Amino acid sequence: MRQGRGLSSRITAAAIGAFLLFLLVFNLTLRFRRPADIEAGIAYAKARVIGIENDTVRPDPDFPDIRIGRQDLVLEITGGAHRGEIIRTYNLVERIINNPARVGTRFIISSYDNFLTALVVDYDREAVVYGLAALFAAAVVALGRRKGARSLLALLFTLVCIFFFFIPLTVVGVDPILAALAVVAVSTVVTLWMLNGWSAKTASAVVGCVTCTFLAGLVAFLFGALARVTTMNTPEAETLLFVSRGTHLSFRHLLFAGVLFSSLGAITDTAMSISSSIFELRALNPKLPRTQLFRSGMNIGRDVMGTMTDTLILAFTGGSINTLVIFYMYALPYMRLINMQLLVVEILRGLSSSIAVVVSIPVTALLAVLLCDRKKDINFP
Repeated sequence: MRQGRGLSSRITAAAIGAFLLFLLVFNLTLRFRRPADIEAGIAYAKARVIGIENDTVRPDPDFPDIRIGRQDLVLEITGGAHRGEIIRTYNLVERIINNPARVGTRFIISSYDNFLTALVVDYDREAVVYGLAALFAAAVVALGRRKGARSLLALLFTLVCIFFFFIPLTVVGVDPILAALAVVAVSTVVTLWMLNGWSAKTASAVVGCVTCTFLAGLVAFLFGALARVTTMNTPEAETLLFVSRGTHLSFRHLLFAGVLFSSLGAITDTAMSISSSIFELRALNPKLPRTQLFRSGMNIGRDVMGTMTDTLILAFTGGSINTLVIFYMYALPYMRLINMQLLVVEILRGLSSSIAVVVSIPVTALLAVLLCDRKKDINFP
């Protein structure tokens, strides 16, 4: 048994390695037409404020809690080929682009002339991002130990698939839905294998997860067609139209591909929870009838369903909270709100994902019940 388990693990690890090697070669050899307005001849560098020669930043007359004005800065470049060089530039502090500086503030700067002159682009936030990521990883590993570390690897694999498989496929003309389906299938198999190894329990969770994630995309696509909602109804549509001009970028179904990705995590969690519960119940009571086993899985699933649907709906609501406040302030009538394309897009995303989570409970429960009694007959060591 151990020898078979080790062999299957080595085969799977080799397959993952081959897939990652394919992604590396695929991305290194990828050729596609860039947008017409792509930046050319611009360089970026990190810099630290070592002096402020003039500072007119004052409270905004209309919004006293916002400070606006101009600062003349002396910067020291802290990275790259120009490290240590001193440069002077100005920093416009505006209502929207509000980046006031103090001595010691770190910025990202850009230059078209080899840093003879430069512009302030934004704060240097890289260290903060890495610090938060390290805190997240430490918390997961500290509490989850080996399984926590595996979950981080699984998450990393999924992100690699999205950035280096899904996006390159769309820019060369592959339909986003087909590309997303491929990523969902590969990511689900690898993620659940990393967390639980090959077993009948994993198989039922994989099938339930993939099936119901596809269902989320299908529901979003069908109801999007009925509501006449497409990627063209999203805020990024104008930019996507521009960057796709003269290129092979396929973006018309990006909205529905996004639904697949946004629902994948919740469905994976639900499917694995249901499958694990049923296999545990079978191990504790081998004589439990299948009907009772299925009923128990459904009871557990109902508890999971409530929290997962809340998670999805609140996640989409949180992402639109600025817009919702604006709508509230303008006291838009319900008839206008419920038909507004921006709001309909968010409702479509949230509800289609939640429907898939709900359906994943009976689907996974049924698969787990059927497989848990046949686990000795399945070639999953």
